[in-house]
Amino acid sequence: MNIVKTNSLNLTCLLFFFTLEISFTKSIALNLFIVGLSVIFLMVKKRYFGLAGLFLLPLIPAISTFWSVMVYGSGSDDAWLLFSRTFAFAALGMMFAFGIDLEELLLVLEQKKVSPNFIYGILVVLHAIPDIKQEIRELKNASLLRGKRMTVFSPYLYLKTIFVAFNWRDQYTEAMISRGFDDDGKRMPSITFQTPVMWILISTSLIVIGNSLMILTF
Repeated sequence: MNIVKTNSLNLTCLLFFFTLEISFTKSIALNLFIVGLSVIFLMVKKRYFGLAGLFLLPLIPAISTFWSVMVYGSGSDDAWLLFSRTFAFAALGMMFAFGIDLEELLLVLEQKKVSPNFIYGILVVLHAIPDIKQEIRELKNASLLRGKRMTVFSPYLYLKTIFVAFNWRDQYTEAMISRGFDDDGKRMPSITFQTPVMWILISTSLIVIGNSLMILTF
């Protein structure tokens, strides 16, 4: 049995904790800390597209929220809080999107006793995405042969894709059963995922630092 060190579950728990915390607290310092942490994380990972998205995607919502609170709300303090919180949520999203292997996270959750039906149902969808994209291309090409151009706003495109997915459902179910998948059976994984203690200590330190900044600014 192979042992693979992974930080997927640990990082997910850290991001989930900060998401809950900034949702129910009022600390600009904590929001800025999360944004700075995300910038460092994305630069280390060399995810420059995510770094650009961190500042561009939430820009309009953040400015709109800031302006509406300044003009019609309770003043500059809440305006700056919501402005920074918008970027903090975007930062957490970028760290999750560019820092976590979703398939690996699902397999880790399965080893943490999450229902295999739930895990493998999502994995089937993930692995079916390339086939779905190919099916969409074929539908568009077939539509062009009939003199009709299908766009992302065409309801027929989504309706046809849903029917195709329903047809694939039985095929995927049969394939999983033929591979030995059993709803109630006990699985013996070939890979055991472990979270290194060092990564847990780093996450704990980040939580302590973030909360210390929040307390000092009150």
